[in-house]
Amino acid sequence: MVGDFFKIKPYDESLGYSIFANLYQKMSKYVNPETTFQVTEETIPMFLGKETVLSRDFLLFENNNGENVALAGVSNVPVYKDTWLAVYAVLPEYFQSTLPGELIDAVLDLGKKLNAPELLFQTYGEKLAPFDEKLEKNGFNPVNFNWSMRLDNFDLFSPVDIPQDIDIQYVKDMKDYSIFITILNKAFQDSFKFEPFDETKWKKMQEVLKQDHVIEHCIAYKDNNIVGFCDTIINPKQDQIGQIGSLSVLPEYQHRRIGSAILASGIRLLREKGCKVINLSVDTENEKALGLYKKFGFYVNNSLTKKTYQII
Repeated sequence: MVGDFFKIKPYDESLGYSIFANLYQKMSKYVNPETTFQVTEETIPMFLGKETVLSRDFLLFENNNGENVALAGVSNVPVYKDTWLAVYAVLPEYFQSTLPGELIDAVLDLGKKLNAPELLFQTYGEKLAPFDEKLEKNGFNPVNFNWSMRLDNFDLFSPVDIPQDIDIQYVKDMKDYSIFITILNKAFQDSFKFEPFDETKWKKMQEVLKQDHVIEHCIAYKDNNIVGFCDTIINPKQDQIGQIGSLSVLPEYQHRRIGSAILASGIRLLREKGCKVINLSVDTENEKALGLYKKFGFYVNNSLTKKTYQII
């Protein structure tokens, strides 16, 4: 296949993941300069579904000089239930070219060729507007939004009283992942296309993340039983930027100020470690979580809104 300026060819599996990691890392840092997550050859296969085959499901895009400037394909990533996801990486200097349109068309054709039961395409923030414009011009509208929220004014933060029957503890290493996975899966079971985690995948994700990040878990106990938790995440190379992840409370213990106590503890810990900015993400339909985060001074960073389109 030949586009106006780009040659599209099947991905050569012998190339490994290095091209993928390099292209995605450059795109990710351009879209969100504050991102603390590093894309590596090790992390890519972990997030691709076990049935995904690079040589069958992915395409390379070359410019007139034969240079690889983009990669795209479809993957049964084990994050969304009963659906496939478009995975792509494009050098930022080609965002304003015809490449976004050609890439979307190629992914759509590939999804149909592979009989994908359902295919999602996601964009992350205003810098990927050329992709949004192409998708919406083709008649696709977002089916889900996820906001990036930011706390950078700690004058708006005030500690909360921890319920008397709740004990909050800080733990660096989880000993029993099954407990946390149970809480996570129950807390997010109604989320958009949520696919429950299993212990093996969750443990592997934590291990990979800890290679480049310092992670501590804020855990809520009631009668020595874990009822909720959140992760605090810092990349030592960006030690003034912290992240709150996986804030989860068992449904039967929600509406008891436990989530507030966990979040306050996570914020306090990140502040003590020198963070000036704390980020988190939230589904826009999760009104309870939105209300909680806004109460603590988080505001929506509109420039990083994640949009999900269903294209098949």
